[in-house]
Amino acid sequence: MIDRVLTVAVTAVTLACIVRLMLLRRQRRENQPTDGSTDVAHALMGIGMIAMFLPPVLPPGAWAALFIANAAWMGMLALRRRPARAYLHHLVGGLAMAYMFAATRSHEPMSHQLSLSTAHSSGHSHGNALAVVEAQPAGFAFPLVAWILLIYCLLSAGFAGTDLLRPATPRLTATTELVLSLSMGYMFLTTL
Repeated sequence: MIDRVLTVAVTAVTLACIVRLMLLRRQRRENQPTDGSTDVAHALMGIGMIAMFLPPVLPPGAWAALFIANAAWMGMLALRRRPARAYLHHLVGGLAMAYMFAATRSHEPMSHQLSLSTAHSSGHSHGNALAVVEAQPAGFAFPLVAWILLIYCLLSAGFAGTDLLRPATPRLTATTELVLSLSMGYMFLTTL
């Protein structure tokens, strides 16, 4: 049930980011200065999360490489633009997504249910979330990194939630951050 609700919510905010990117493209043609890099990061993260909830389209390694490239791009933007905080946040988000995909491998080619579980509970699934993957055995680092990223996602969701209470905050950006952070936190929780 939670998987379906999160899939619908992530799909909705991802589509909203894609529509906003198309509108920004039109604004660029009209010579209005715009910066759609955070919308690109949001859309990419949303697409990656949707991919985790569905049968695999690309191998996990390809997704991980895509998110590492996104994180590198966000790192370059953080060095060039101010304020750098938003770009650094998306750098961490990109690395978290890369970590999630890199920590997975194909389980059974015929299976279309996700089984994210750590080495201490192989064969045991914490629900039917995500896509056709099983965690790689990674020793102590995997749960520690997953816990750190889970806490980061929950803090990010908390900040996004408080941003929604402020009158001057862009609602779509705050809502997108809230949905994506909660969804990513849920995904990390299912790995623990």
